Amino acid sequence: MHIPDGYLSPVFSLGSGVVTIPAWAVATHKVRDVLNRRTVPLMAIFSALSFTIMMFNVPVPGGTTAHGVGGTLIAIVLGPWAAMLCVSVALIIQALFFGDGGILAIFANCLNMGVILPFVGYYTYRVIAGRSPVLSTRRIWAAAIGSYVGITAAALAVGIELGLQPVLFQQNGHPLYSPYPLGVAIPAMLLSHAFGASLVEALITALGFAYIQKQHPALLTALREVVSGGDVPTGEAQALPLWRIFALAVPLALVLLFIAGLITGGGRLDHLFGADWSQVSWPDVGIMLLIVLGIAVVLLPLTWLLLPARLKRVGTFFMALAIFAPLGLIAPGFAFGEGSPEDVQQAFGYIPQGLRDLNGLWNAPLSGYTINADFFTAPNAPLWHAALGYEISGIIGILLLVLVVSGLMLLIRRLTGRGGGEAEVSGKPAQPREGAL
Repeated sequence: MHIPDGYLSPVFSLGSGVVTIPAWAVATHKVRDVLNRRTVPLMAIFSALSFTIMMFNVPVPGGTTAHGVGGTLIAIVLGPWAAMLCVSVALIIQALFFGDGGILAIFANCLNMGVILPFVGYYTYRVIAGRSPVLSTRRIWAAAIGSYVGITAAALAVGIELGLQPVLFQQNGHPLYSPYPLGVAIPAMLLSHAFGASLVEALITALGFAYIQKQHPALLTALREVVSGGDVPTGEAQALPLWRIFALAVPLALVLLFIAGLITGGGRLDHLFGADWSQVSWPDVGIMLLIVLGIAVVLLPLTWLLLPARLKRVGTFFMALAIFAPLGLIAPGFAFGEGSPEDVQQAFGYIPQGLRDLNGLWNAPLSGYTINADFFTAPNAPLWHAALGYEISGIIGILLLVLVVSGLMLLIRRLTGRGGGEAEVSGKPAQPREGAL
């Protein structure tokens, strides 16, 4: 869903800022009243979570790949305005340091994943959740459905943006930028997400919400009231045990994905989701998995032992995400609308002028989440070399995001001179303030 440079006209890309920049300004105004020693770390953690989720590529219909975002989960806990800032910062860091999404396309990518996704997902959740108690199972379903609708709406927006390019910008009958017409771009984005990435997003959000509901319910009550100005009913309902939620949700999601893969792959196991899985070197995958598991066995207990008590769970969780992020490298193919100029030439027989001139406009230091060293990027290097580089990049990205978001929020707090009251996240809920996040 990250649109690279060259697929959108610079006028179109920068023009997206007409919506995105004012939205950032409003979001900054909304969050400044509640920035304190509790909310700043939460925003940093959730921004890093979104970044990490977006590193996990999954196969989707059409033989391409896609990823979750986590924007709806952030919006449910911190409110859609805070979610906008969290996801937007993650997207900007991805573009600047990892080459994931174009520099000129930052406004468009933030509009799709940072504005449309969390707002659509959040308000869908609110409608479905209604006045149900915070600990009710209905809220888990509402979170899952809301996130499904939110990321699908963002995918639709991307399809429209890509599909409009051939209509608006062409020369001598050839599109100057994205070569995919509306009749191709919209179905491709909707199909790949509705039967693939959106299901993964729903699973992530449901499990994340269930965990918070069980382990940190105050984040859905006291803090939720402060940052969103809403009256959240606590009620008497009790959350389902986590083991039961995981036991039901994970197999159900896997079955749905498998069925979607079979249908879109013509019923052939070697063409699940329409991808050619014969291209995958399974012996290399096996070696990579063994090495990744070995790293996990060593680093996860070490992380748990070395971190201070208050950071043990969060730190170990993010270390686990970074270690297992290379699982996304197994999926063959690339995301729709994110192919290189050579990929487009192979498909269409030519390279659009804008794609040729603008692609590679920015040379990200960790482009493609790889370390620029022969060990990681040498031709014919084993898959586990790339996996190790992916893990290191993920850890760097997580640490960078935590520092950037924490610094940015503290800067906003200092410049505005308004730190907000300390929102209690345990015990008696704080009094909500209308108009906060």
